[in-house]
Amino acid sequence: MIVNTELHSAIRPNGLGRWFTGLFSPALRRNAAVFVILFALTIILQIASGAYRSEFSSYPDEPAHYVTSLMVREYLKAPDLLHPMAFAENYYAHYPKVAFGHWPPVFYIVQSVWMLLFSASRASVRLEIAFTTALLAFSLYSQIKHYFSLTAARLGAVLLICLPLVQSCTDQEMSETLLTLFCFWSAVYLARYLVSARWKDSLWFGVFISLAVLTKGNGWLLCLLPPVALLLTRKLPLLLRPTFWISAAVVAVLCLPWQLMTMELASQGWEGSAPTVQYTLSALGQFTIIIMQITGPALSVLIVIGIIAQILMPLLRRESVMPFPAVMVALIFATWLFHSLVPAGVEDRKMVIAAPALVFFLIAGGFWLADRLPLPLKWRRATVTIAAGVVFAAGTFAIPKDQPYGYTEAALFLTSRPEFQGSTILSSSNSVGEGLLVSEIAMREPRPRDTIIRATKALAQMNWNGSVYHSLVRTPRDVLATLDRDRVNLVVVDTWPLDNELPHNKLLLETIRLKPARFQLLKVCSPEAVANAGQIRIYRFLLE
Repeated sequence: MIVNTELHSAIRPNGLGRWFTGLFSPALRRNAAVFVILFALTIILQIASGAYRSEFSSYPDEPAHYVTSLMVREYLKAPDLLHPMAFAENYYAHYPKVAFGHWPPVFYIVQSVWMLLFSASRASVRLEIAFTTALLAFSLYSQIKHYFSLTAARLGAVLLICLPLVQSCTDQEMSETLLTLFCFWSAVYLARYLVSARWKDSLWFGVFISLAVLTKGNGWLLCLLPPVALLLTRKLPLLLRPTFWISAAVVAVLCLPWQLMTMELASQGWEGSAPTVQYTLSALGQFTIIIMQITGPALSVLIVIGIIAQILMPLLRRESVMPFPAVMVALIFATWLFHSLVPAGVEDRKMVIAAPALVFFLIAGGFWLADRLPLPLKWRRATVTIAAGVVFAAGTFAIPKDQPYGYTEAALFLTSRPEFQGSTILSSSNSVGEGLLVSEIAMREPRPRDTIIRATKALAQMNWNGSVYHSLVRTPRDVLATLDRDRVNLVVVDTWPLDNELPHNKLLLETIRLKPARFQLLKVCSPEAVANAGQIRIYRFLLE
């Protein structure tokens, strides 16, 4: 009898059969179950916050991120891929909220591929961010279980998802969660390199740094990880190994060209033209407070205990710090210092990169404290876990609430009426209304039919972060002349109350009041569930 040895070897336990056995192994099933639970928890928190019902309104940059991702998707679907700049310019002319260049491309590539596979709907985009958050929490779980226990790893992953700051980032159409994921894995591979000194680990360290930098410029903070980690682990001789510099070569090749090309655009979001001592000293203190608030002051004590146990105590004993704790504390330090040096403003979301490392040290501090409690062994960790859970639930846990503005209804009205197709629409707002109208219309018409004009471009001059403003209109006559010049058909203006009213928006509302013959009110939109809400008014502008 003749046996096909090639086929026989393929179906032996160490061949294809072994592969299938591994595919359905208990460990893999357990990991899949953990991920599904984390993903489900993330979605539940999103639903509770109202993320699936509100526009991309939690942060001013959200509409630009969505429209840019949508533009990339439409470009990938276009029959002509040879003229990307012409496509982008035409898209921006219709939907003036494209931010490609101000931010790097990876986030938009990830989102556009997701949109191609699923859809560009609000639910789809929210699920993509939820998936990224769940992947981040699972990544933390996959590392913590090697240092503590499966139970601690699961609790740590759940805690990470439940942190209010992480919830806020999950509710937003922003790149922070993806950036944090890449930063975490870059730290993981640096720790692996510190153990192995293998070129593959150095290569992956460089790849994940590059992915982080090409997601957002904040990723450059990862360059601070190696010096801190090498000092703590007493592995400075690794600097002399060629394998160490593989990561630097990867970053130089993949990131420096983009950074040099877009540096001027990126710096437009800074509060000043260059770093200053005054800004740094102020930011260091403010970011310290923000870091403590991520888990709450009480649980921050456990984090400090964890850092003492994992970092300071080995140093005091003149021992080297273990690689993973070393890179985790380096990640916290780098996040804190980098954002204090770069004058891009003090915001909570910038510290989310440190959140996985904070959870790691919180668990380390909990274990250290539990091992020293005067209780029976089996009750020690349970007692600390329950106490920490109660403190977190009572003092830190909260579900952010997303506020609807009514632009979903306004966009539906404008895109569902055949007589409005191909219109030129002026959008004016004191808040984020311009971007919300653009993104909501783009969601319904990914291939532009209308042309939207932003009042902050037509009636005023305003820089990226709003720190420089100049109105181009002084009288109602100036407003009417601008609308006639740009052949505006429809005017969308909101009356949402803000502390700082923009002069051009106030003048536009005044012009509508004084010249009723030129403005025909078509629709008023206002979210019923929001107290003291303003209105969105849609007018037909009668051209002369």
